[in-house]
Amino acid sequence: MILAGVSAADPRQSIRSTVRVDGDTVTVRDDTYALKDYDRILLFGIGKAATPMCQAFEEILKPDGGLVITKIGAEIGIAEVKSIPVRRAYHPEPRKENAEYSRMILDMIDAIGPNERVLVFLMVSGGGSALFSCSPTTVSIEDKFVLNQLLMKCGANIHDINTIRKHCSEVKGGKFGKRVAAKGATLVSLILSDVVGDDLSVIASGPSYKDATTFADAIRLLKQYGIWDETPASIQAHLQRGLENPEMEPPRQVPERVHNYLIGNNLAALNAVKAIAVREGFKAMILTSQNTGEAKIAAKAYMGIAKEIQDSGNPVQPPVCLIVGGEMIVTFKWEDRDGFGPTREFVLSSAIEIQGRKNIVIAGCDSDGVDGEGKSGAIADGQTVARATLNAKHYLDTHDAEAFFDSLDDSIQFSSMTNVNDIIVIFVGKNS
Repeated sequence: MILAGVSAADPRQSIRSTVRVDGDTVTVRDDTYALKDYDRILLFGIGKAATPMCQAFEEILKPDGGLVITKIGAEIGIAEVKSIPVRRAYHPEPRKENAEYSRMILDMIDAIGPNERVLVFLMVSGGGSALFSCSPTTVSIEDKFVLNQLLMKCGANIHDINTIRKHCSEVKGGKFGKRVAAKGATLVSLILSDVVGDDLSVIASGPSYKDATTFADAIRLLKQYGIWDETPASIQAHLQRGLENPEMEPPRQVPERVHNYLIGNNLAALNAVKAIAVREGFKAMILTSQNTGEAKIAAKAYMGIAKEIQDSGNPVQPPVCLIVGGEMIVTFKWEDRDGFGPTREFVLSSAIEIQGRKNIVIAGCDSDGVDGEGKSGAIADGQTVARATLNAKHYLDTHDAEAFFDSLDDSIQFSSMTNVNDIIVIFVGKNS
């Protein structure tokens, strides 16, 4: 079921179903672009799914130039892109390679001549915010690295994290789209969502979309999460300058020449998961694609629902398959983490909540094949805690769920070419 969800969110299929060429016209959804109106086509890709997206695109329409930035790491499937170079950079904390490759993209945009007619395609997927990282000249990439470490450990959700990131960047928060439009070029962004609710201003920090956040918001959030004092001085100074210079704020409107298309999301994956359960004869319910919050606490609520179904038949009679998607968080001390991952913590917390029960099974994975730091996810039931030689609560509290599930051979691992958040499956059978 989980792999069916991963397959349904395959970025190559998403591109093929969105873009087509008929003679001298390229159609994106229902919008058409006459190729004779353009001198050149540039193709850029940012994110964990950037290479398969660009591979599918170049099979439809070959670009004249461009660049792909994807993640370093064996768990990310790399598709061969023939027409433009592929560069691998770091995620989740940006390093000098991220800045170097991002600057290459900006240099190609800045090199567009005053009388040139250029059509730019941007493939956007999860991880793009860290990978497409170009700081103001007053902020070093080393300071951006420190900031991202602070953001990862503070318990902030992706909306708040990206609000802060946008105000320390030359490309996020619609600034890339504004830059392309300022050169008289047309930008088409094809976006694979890894964000709960599919807010285009948040996915990869919205490089081609409008933005409503402010420098004041960024400073407030850094203070709210207790990391302002640890934030590097250069970033503090940049944010303070932004308070005094409204022209530094992200664009409030999408430029006329910029077009954004959402082509895949978590709900599409969950529907594929549900289809497998129905095919196998189960009642199946997608509870939500917008599950958020602390993973180990969210698990208590969903296991409460599972136990109620099993004990009283409310709100639905068992057997039933409950399907959940979204993006949870883990709050931890950086020095204490070791293989942390929200879906694995969700599964371990669930196992503790249902220990001793029969006929409840939970599996949870991150669709990109790596859950936080470590394997894709895990599977558990009411006997998991009893089977283990390790103390379940200790390994939950120390954010080391991967070691716990590895000891039982109950970790789940797969490689992926997509990134559309968590996929969680909960089977509830009758109370035996």
